Amino acid sequence: MFTLFFRGALLYVLMILVMRGLGKRQLGEFQPFELAMTILLADVISAPMESVSVPLLNGLLPVAAMFAVHSAISALSVKFDGVRAVVSGRPQVVINRGVIDRTALDKLCLSLSDLLEGLRTAGFLDPSEVGTAIVEANGGISAFADAAHRGPGTAELNVKTGYEGMPLMLILDGRVQRANLQRSGQDEGWLERLLQDRGLKPAQVYLGVLDTAGRLMLQLKKGGTLNISALAPERVAW
Repeated sequence: MFTLFFRGALLYVLMILVMRGLGKRQLGEFQPFELAMTILLADVISAPMESVSVPLLNGLLPVAAMFAVHSAISALSVKFDGVRAVVSGRPQVVINRGVIDRTALDKLCLSLSDLLEGLRTAGFLDPSEVGTAIVEANGGISAFADAAHRGPGTAELNVKTGYEGMPLMLILDGRVQRANLQRSGQDEGWLERLLQDRGLKPAQVYLGVLDTAGRLMLQLKKGGTLNISALAPERVAW
């Protein structure tokens, strides 16, 4: 019994180290220890599920071992930066002041094609427009335009935008989202009156979104959209 527990923990740690050695390109959006957990869990659980002759305990103990190690690694990663650097790695700058760092790409096992793909995902068709690019700890690429290709901000244009927060989904596929409605400071009667004035019922609305400017956007199931001035901006309560 202890052997199964020990083997599960050992294989899990070994998988983390192997995935770290493969480089960021292999990781996608997972941290190395999360990806290792996913792969091993699928393999460990499949054996007792496929064969009745395999004792259920043979699957449960390795899973318990991986869960224990995973929990320990997660806790240590939060508390100690050094542990996090070992199991997850650190962000790495691959473009600095518009210049691609070939050494950093080689260290991360990323090709130039991988980098260009990541830049396109970040919204840059032309790599010459990128001032800084960073490969994050989870393998994703964050890219930022250089000053010459960055659009001016509202502060630079002296434009007062007001408050902009998270829009609230009030209706999803015909169903009123009561928690979001309560968060908006309104009730179902208020929403129903808005819809009735336009000959609608919640069941006829595919998506209803209330933004922080007080605008309610309705996408109808039969097609088309409606934009309603539902609240005065000063009445926005979230």
